[in-house]
Amino acid sequence: MAEKYSPLKFDSMPIGAAYSRPEQHFPAGLTPDSPALAAMTDLRRITALTVERSNTLAATRERMKKLGVRMLLVTGATGAVMGVITVTDLDSDRPTKIAAKTGERPEELLVQDIMTLRGRIEILRLQDIDTANVGQILNSLRKAGRRHALVLDSAGAGGKPEICGIFSLTRLCGQVGLDIQPGAAMKDIEAALTSVLD
Repeated sequence: MAEKYSPLKFDSMPIGAAYSRPEQHFPAGLTPDSPALAAMTDLRRITALTVERSNTLAATRERMKKLGVRMLLVTGATGAVMGVITVTDLDSDRPTKIAAKTGERPEELLVQDIMTLRGRIEILRLQDIDTANVGQILNSLRKAGRRHALVLDSAGAGGKPEICGIFSLTRLCGQVGLDIQPGAAMKDIEAALTSVLD
């Protein structure tokens, strides 16, 4: 008699198999009048990209390169956001200056040595993003001279505040049709933004 629930055949896992990651699809062809939420990396839908503060700068640079991002959230043992680290931080002269004092090589320093601490990070609030448009986000980043903005949901899971989104200036520029390459100078980005914001 045939089994009602026939078992499936197990196979060996192939060498080099990776794992799936959630992916958010960003709409192309946005305009400055499009809703800001359409352009936000929504951490309620995709996994946040993080690094522990005890990682070396060399390992962190490699992680960013592998993931294709220019900013990582720095987390502690509890998962709380301790700060952020960006490619700009890694490329600055801070690692060299710190290493000169400690006697280490710059790439051996830890994320915690150069990251931007939580207390120095300014956020945008989700309730403001709900009614904002892409032009407002672009202008906010331009005026602040920033490449990223974190979005805070004051009443996140369990009623506790949590970072629920990220805006990337480079990605936003691409979504509104500007040809801005990752790492472009802020003066070049500001000049390009003039064509869509002013």
